[in-house]
Amino acid sequence: MTVAELIEELKYMEQDAEVRFASQPSWPFEYDITGVVEVNVDEDDVVYLEEGRQLGYLPGEAKDELGW
Repeated sequence: MTVAELIEELKYMEQDAEVRFASQPSWPFEYDITGVVEVNVDEDDVVYLEEGRQLGYLPGEAKDELGW
């Protein structure tokens, strides 16, 4: 996914909604995001979202929407 594709998806979301990260489909957890950085890796720009603290198990509604 590119930054432009992410922005395109996010523009339809509630602007005040909290952003979280879903991980591990077979044992799904959710994390907050504590930072965003852009670095050059092998001459390509890459944006990284920094995993914050684990908030708990991913809610069933999110798992269903993700198709997990």
